Amino acid sequence: MAKITKLILVTAKDHPHHKLWLKLLDQLAEELKVEKETRIEDYLLLTEHGDTDELGMPWLPQLLAEFDNGEIKVVLSRLPLNDSLQPDLGLALEAAKKRITELTS
Repeated sequence: MAKITKLILVTAKDHPHHKLWLKLLDQLAEELKVEKETRIEDYLLLTEHGDTDELGMPWLPQLLAEFDNGEIKVVLSRLPLNDSLQPDLGLALEAAKKRITELTS
């Protein structure tokens, strides 16, 4: 089974939740002991490997994983919301870990 070698965050500095996504990237990369990369508004990468809408347009931010076989897959493309409808870092970490487990099993 393929192993994750790098986490890639594609984001925009002016996005309202940019700093929350950076925290998510830092915590996951540290926990998984993998390299991390931040790309600013790399729509080409997201068009090829990220989630897109019904017209094929990607959105920001999205967290991707690069594997040792060269594949790139989406880990998280939307932040989960808590009961107050606010983005929740704890829920995001849980969702990302679950997705990573699915991708590496």
